[in-house]
Amino acid sequence: MSTEQTTLIQAEEPQMCTKKEKIGHAIGVLGHDSMYTMWTTYITPFLTDILQIPSAALAILLAIGRIFDGVNDIAMGFIADKTKSKWGRFRPWLLRAGPLFCICAVLSFLIPSDSMTVRIIYASIMYIAVDVVFTAVDIPYWSLPAAMTSNTKERSGIVGLTTTASSGISALVGVVVPLCLIQFGGEGQWQSYFKTAAVIAVFAIIMYLICFKSVREHVIPDSQQKFSLKLGLKNIYANHPLLMLQLCNVIFLLAKIVKGYLNYYYCVYNLGNIAVMAAISGISTVAMILGSLCGTFLSKRIGKKPLLFIFMGGSAVAMFAHFLSGWQSLPIIYGCGAVATFCFGGANVCTNSMLMDTIEYGEWKTGQRNEGIIQATRCFIVKCVMAVSGVIVAAIIGLTGYVPLAEVQPDAVLSTFHFMATAFGSVLIIAALVPIFFYNLTEKRHAEIMEELKARKAAK
Repeated sequence: MSTEQTTLIQAEEPQMCTKKEKIGHAIGVLGHDSMYTMWTTYITPFLTDILQIPSAALAILLAIGRIFDGVNDIAMGFIADKTKSKWGRFRPWLLRAGPLFCICAVLSFLIPSDSMTVRIIYASIMYIAVDVVFTAVDIPYWSLPAAMTSNTKERSGIVGLTTTASSGISALVGVVVPLCLIQFGGEGQWQSYFKTAAVIAVFAIIMYLICFKSVREHVIPDSQQKFSLKLGLKNIYANHPLLMLQLCNVIFLLAKIVKGYLNYYYCVYNLGNIAVMAAISGISTVAMILGSLCGTFLSKRIGKKPLLFIFMGGSAVAMFAHFLSGWQSLPIIYGCGAVATFCFGGANVCTNSMLMDTIEYGEWKTGQRNEGIIQATRCFIVKCVMAVSGVIVAAIIGLTGYVPLAEVQPDAVLSTFHFMATAFGSVLIIAALVPIFFYNLTEKRHAEIMEELKARKAAK
C-alpha cells in the first residue's frame, strides 16, 4: 500500500467527535493528573519527614502497596471492558471513582496518632486505598479516546491534546504546590500538606465532572464479544507491538519516576531551597507543553517510532550533561532540565498514541477489542515501576546516611541524589530504546489493519 493510499484511507474515515468532546477529555486530565502528581510527589516526603516512618517500613509499604495495586489494574481493565450503562463502559467511572480518589488522597496527609505503629498501619491503609481508587478512574479515563472514535487521525489528535494538557498540569503542580506549602505553613508542617491537597482535590473533582458531561463513547464493541480475564491476558501475550512498547515503557518510566521521587530531596538539600523546585517546575511546564505540541505535530509527518527515538535520545543526552555539570550552576540545571522535559513531553505523545494503535492490532489479531485491559497494562507497569522506584529511593535514604529535616546532608547523600537524578536515568533511557527496534506497527501497517477490520465487519 502506497503512502497516497494510506493517506486516502485515513482521510475517508468519518469524524466521530465534536470539538467539545475533544476539549472535554483534555479538561479531565487537568484534575486527574494534578491530584495524582501532587500525591505521588509529596506522599513519600510526608511519610519520611512528617510521620517519620522508618525507611525499612517505608520500603515494605511502598513495595507491597504498588505490587498489590498493579495486580488490581488488570482486574479493573477487565471490569471496565465489561461495564454496561446508559453512559457507556468508561464514563461512569469518572463519577464513581474520581471524587473518591481525591478524598482518599487528601486523607492520606493526616497524622492519625503519636504511636508509630498506628502511623504505619494508617499510612499503609491509605496508601493502598489511594492506589485502588486511582486505578478505578485512571484505566477508564485513558480508555476513553479509543471508545470516543475509531478514526486514527482524530484519536491521535485527542491523545495529543490530552497529553499536552497532562504535561502542562503535571509540571504546573510543581510550581503551585511548593508555593502552597509555604503559604500554609511550610514543608515541615503536616497541615500545609493537608490543606494543599484539599485545594487540589476540589479543583480535580470539578474537572472530572466537566469531563463526564462533555465526552461520549461512539465506538461500541461487538455485542457478541465474549469477555474473560483469562482470554484478555492471552490476548495481551499475542499482541507483540504492545509487549515491545510496554517493555520500553518499563525502563523509561523507571528513569522518570526515580528522578521525580528525588526531585523534592534534590531541590531541598542539593540546591538548598524548596523555592528552586518551583522555578524548575515553571520552566518544565513550558518545556513539557512545547514538547507535547511538537510531538503531536511531528508524529503525523515523520512517524511516531522515529520521533520517539529522537525525543528519548535527546532526554538522555540532556540528563547526562546535567550529571557532568554538577549541581552548582542553576542556569545549567535549568537548561538541561528544560531540554529533558521538552523531550519527555514529545515522547509521552508518541508512546500514548502508539499504545492506542495496539488496540486495533489486538482486535485484528484476536477478534476482541480490549481497550480496558490494554490500558490496564499501562497502569500495571506504572504501579510496578513506582514500587521498584520507591524501594530504590527508600534504600538511598536508609543506606546513605540521610538525616530527616537536617539543614546539611552528608556528602555521600548529596552525591547519590545527584547521580540517581541524572546519570542513572540517562543510561536507562538509552536502554529503553532497544525494544522499540522490534516495534513493527507502523502507520502504514495500522492503516492496512483498519481496512481489514472494516472488511470483516462488512462481511458479517
